[in-house]
Amino acid sequence: MAGKNEPSTKDRTIFDQKCITCGTWMNTTKEMSKKGAAIITYSCPECGLSYSVGED
Repeated sequence: MAGKNEPSTKDRTIFDQKCITCGTWMNTTKEMSKKGAAIITYSCPECGLSYSVGED
C-alpha cells in the first residue's frame, strides 16, 4: 500500500478494468465528491454490473 507521503496515483490491475462476471472491458468514470474525494465508477456495457470505489 502507498504511504501517506507517496503520490495518490495507484497502479490499477486488470481486475479493476475487466468485468468479473463476463470478462468484458469495463467503462470507467471518475468524479470528485463535495468533500474532495475521488469516486471511481466501473460499469460493464455487456452485463450491466457496476460498482463505485473511493480513492484517497
